[in-house]
Formats: sequence, structure tokens, C-alpha cells
Amino acid sequence: MHSVLLVSRLPIAIKMRDIPPSEYKELKEPNRMVLQHVLLHILGPLMRAEHRVFFAWCADGPFRRCVASPVTWIADYPEHRELHNIKNGVCWCKCLQAEMGQLPVRPYPICDHDKYRVLSIANTATANARLAGFDVHQGYNILWDLDCMTSNLPKPDLLHTMQLGMLKHLLGWLSMFLKLHNRFKAFNNIWLSVPAYLDMVQPWQMYEEVSSWQGKEIKTMSHFLVAILRCALRAPSASQRGIFNQAIECSRALVEFYFYSQYDSHDEQTLGLMSTALRDFHHFKDVFRQFRAGKSVTQKGKARRKELIVARDEKLKLMKFKTVAHRECQCKSWNEFISAEMIEHHADGSDFNFPKIHQMLHFCEQIKRYGCLKQWSTETGESSHHMQIKIPYNKSNRSGYIYTQILEHYLCIDVFAVQRLNPNAHGTMNTTGSGETNLTTVKGLKFVSVQGSTMSKSDTFAAILVSVGDLYLRRELQRAMSSLLVSQRVKTNLEAQICCSARVYDGIQIPVTNMHGDQAIQTIRCTGEQTWHGQGPRNDWVWVETSRPREGQEPAYKALQGRVPYRLLKLFNLQVLGGLVWCAFVQTTIPSMGGMPERASGMVRVTEAAKGSGYAVISGGNITGAAHLIPEEPGTSGTTRKA
Repeated sequence: MHSVLLVSRLPIAIKMRDIPPSEYKELKEPNRMVLQHVLLHILGPLMRAEHRVFFAWCADGPFRRCVASPVTWIADYPEHRELHNIKNGVCWCKCLQAEMGQLPVRPYPICDHDKYRVLSIANTATANARLAGFDVHQGYNILWDLDCMTSNLPKPDLLHTMQLGMLKHLLGWLSMFLKLHNRFKAFNNIWLSVPAYLDMVQPWQMYEEVSSWQGKEIKTMSHFLVAILRCALRAPSASQRGIFNQAIECSRALVEFYFYSQYDSHDEQTLGLMSTALRDFHHFKDVFRQFRAGKSVTQKGKARRKELIVARDEKLKLMKFKTVAHRECQCKSWNEFISAEMIEHHADGSDFNFPKIHQMLHFCEQIKRYGCLKQWSTETGESSHHMQIKIPYNKSNRSGYIYTQILEHYLCIDVFAVQRLNPNAHGTMNTTGSGETNLTTVKGLKFVSVQGSTMSKSDTFAAILVSVGDLYLRRELQRAMSSLLVSQRVKTNLEAQICCSARVYDGIQIPVTNMHGDQAIQTIRCTGEQTWHGQGPRNDWVWVETSRPREGQEPAYKALQGRVPYRLLKLFNLQVLGGLVWCAFVQTTIPSMGGMPERASGMVRVTEAAKGSGYAVISGGNITGAAHLIPEEPGTSGTTRKA
């Protein structure tokens, strides 16, 4: 039986960004030694095996013999570097800093901390020189004396290594890449056109207006980043097609690697997919190499650019042009030559040798030895600190005994939670103004009314038609409703259909099961022409099952597996001949290339159906989940593709 216990939170030295360079080294070394002494005080009792055994009364009742053993630390790379007593830019394996951006043929060996301990105890000039050769600081480190493998203690942190690390680097590279190819404006416009999806709201800031990316924002953005990039880079020229595809495939590989690393469980297949995604990222990452230039390379590049511009101007002065067009052609050729020279200059002086890109190589190894990486992520602790401390503190008066106010805040939350659970515990449900329920189940799906009783009151189908402002959509709804009744063999005429009782809903709840077998409820919104929380109407996209393959038969639409994304426009039920028909008025789409995904992006492109067949009324039971589509053209619902 194993239990994990948080031993301590280590102090972090003050930031030294404003410290003069002359004082920086003098303050840095004492800060490092203070941290080492704190580690010695905390982990000193664990140095000998007989001191690690103790007896404890456990929470489940029994009195057990326990053995304390350090298993990990969770920290960002700077803290990991200080804990390990190593120099900047060094990992916990024997990888040289000049090779960190490369994909090795075989794994690097781990560091020999016993050798470090012997050299540190010797404390001679030769021993200190050898320590410096291993990129290790002088001085004692308690981790070298622990009865464990010190190199196995650090674990990859998804928050700082991927979300605030590699994905944040990718955002910077893409920003400079898009500006270089004059696609940044299109990227911004498509960014603002991303529709809402489940709990994710539509972006209200342009990409370039986001001043500071947080872990939660990057985690949300990663779900549609590749789709927006593909739409922003569409319709390239012949010379741009290869570069654009490399940028898309590099971004896709890194995002897929991040998604695979978040799995709750792994097998050989998922680890193989992880390794393939990492290999593809390293294969295509050179497309962003020029954006990794340091300050010295950038300054030399600016000087070189000035020299080329002076040479261009002098050359053009000596030339005699017959026409203005001839001069413009020569200027264009010179500008292309200068741009190519700058790209080559920055690429030659740039590299990917930084620690976080190297740490991704250890992910698969850590998963094989210790399980999923989510258990080691600092995201859980930081989000808990935000919810449990920061939010209650901001709601306090910030004076007096704030801890009592924080506890009272939690007490109020618990009281309201109990009140919300009590009606459900007695089997009752919220009702509308007419005393009728506003939540109805059909085939496992629940049609819900969230915005109040006015949305779910009883009415007629004629009132639903009148509520549709667009005359063309009104005719399409009437035509599609008649077609659905005919397909279900319901015999009724147009006059009787218009007079049928109906009820409108603004949402649907769908139970879904993820790949790990966990159950979840997706709440999909459909407000029609009404506003959603003070903004415009919200009509989500859904997956609709259009065909069910027979046994041994492949499903239709290839990667879409017999499903097509439709956009909800109206949710309602209709009482016809004593029975209820649960309906959804949708905007239909048609998969391009038969549902085959694109090679570079891995996405499936769908288009609007032809006029006259672009709208339909379907049975609510055919909806299988929420879909997310990114428009190719901002501000329109035209050609779209699945994200």
C-alpha cells in the first residue's frame, strides 16, 4: 500500500531582474546555498534507512508501519536546476547543451550522482574542475546522499514544460511566421470568428491583444490552434505551399504530442503515437529556426541588412532604366534577395538547444516507469490554490483575520450546494411558470430550457414559424418538417401540422463516454434568434449520425465514421396524432473528398450544402455529441471545416 505525502514547499529567492550585474553574482550564490541548507534540514532525516521507519495511525483506521522515501519533486526548470545543483541549460541526463534540440538515436545515460558526491567531498582543484566539466556547481547537495536514484526524482511537468513552455514558444514562432508571410491579419480575424464550444466562450480579444498567456488559456487554445493556422494559410502560392505545409505539420505534431501526454492511461499504441508525433515535430521544426535567433544574431542581421540596402541603392543609381516598370522589377528582385539573405543569416545563427524541448524526450520513458504524467503536473496544485485561496481572498475585505473570512466563504458555498442538491434528492425538478418541467428525456438525451420559462411554454407550430424572422428559413423549416413526418410515416396535412402543439427548448444534454470509459454530460446550446447572456444568438454545432453501417461494412465519410456536423437552429417537440416528435432544425454540411482528412493538418473540410437542401429537420435522437467548426473566412458561416 502506497501513499503520497507533501513534505514541504521550498522557499523561492527574490527576483533579481533589477539587480545590477555587478551585484548579481554576489547575491545568486548565497541564495543557492540557502536553498541547499533548507533541503538538508528537510531531507536530512531520510539519509539513513533506520530513520525512515515510523508508525502512524492511518485515516482508514489501522495502525501501520510506514517507510518514508522521497519519490519526486514537482517544479519548473529553474527550480529543478537549483534543486539539482546544476548549471543553467543542463538536464538530468548526460545530454550536452549543444545537442538538446536534436532527436537522439538512443537515449542519453543518466547522471552519476555518486561521482558528484565523491568529487564534492574531495574539494580539490582537480575535483572542482571535473565538477565544472560536468556542469555541476561546487558545494554539498543532500540529494547525492539519499538512498535512491537522484536522477529519477524529477518528473516532467505538463504545465511548465508544455503549456507555458513548448506551446508558448510555438505561439511566438507562429506570430513571427505569419507576420513574415502577411497572414497575421487573417489569423486574427479567424481567431475572433471561432464559435463557442461547450464551456468555451467565443474569443473576444484578437490574438495579438493577449498580453500574457496563462496555462488555462493555452490549454483551451490548443484545441483549435491548428485549425485556425490551416485556415489562415489557405490558398498559398506555388512557392509558399511547401513552407506553409511544414508550419502546419510542425504545429500539429507538437499539439498532438501534448494531447497524448495528457492521457490517463497508456499502452504500446499510444506511446508509439507519442513517439511518432515527437519525431514529426523535430523533422519539421526547422521551418521556425530563423525565429530562434538571439540578440547578437539579430543585431548582426540588422547591420547586414543595412549593408545590403546601401548596396541596392548604389546599384540602382548606376543603372539606366527605360521604363518605371523595369525599375520596379529590379527593386523587387533586390528586396527578395535581401529577404532571402536575412532568412539564411538568422537560420545559420539559430538553434533549438534549450532544456524544455529536450525534456519531451523523457516523457515516454517516465510514462513507462511511473504511469500517466497528469499526476505530476503542477496545474492541479496551482488551480487549487487559485480556487481555494485567491478567489476567497479577493472576496474578503482584505483586513482583519482573513482566514476566518475564507472559511466563511466556503461555508456559504457548501450551504448553497446542499440547497441545490435537496430538490434532486426528493425526485423533483425545476418547473416553468405553467407548472410544467423544463427538462425532458428522449433516447438518453435531455431537452432543456435554461433561459427561463418563456422558452419552454406550450405553443403551436405556427408560433414557431412566426418566431423565425428570415422568410427563407421559415419556408425551409415548414418544408423540412413535412419531409420528416413523411419519412416517419405520420399522415397529416399542412393545416393540421401548423395547428399541432409544440414546445421550444434552448439546449440539449447528451451523455458521452470518452476513450477511458469515463462518463460526461455535454450541454449544447441552441437559442435560435434570441441572445445568449447579452451577446448574439448561440447555435452550436453537433454531430449527427446519418448512417449506420452493417456488420463488416465500413462507415460512411471515412474519418467522420458515418457522422456529419450540423448546426442547430431550433430545438422543439411536436405533438402529432397523440404522439411526440422530438425535432431539431439544422443547417446541413457536406464533407469534402468523401470525409478524407487533409494530409498536412489532419482535418476534415466540410462545405455548405447546395441551395434548396442546406436545411433539414432531423430526429433529436440522431444527435450524438458536440462538434466544433472553424470558418475558413472570418465573419461568415460559409465554407467551414472540422477542428
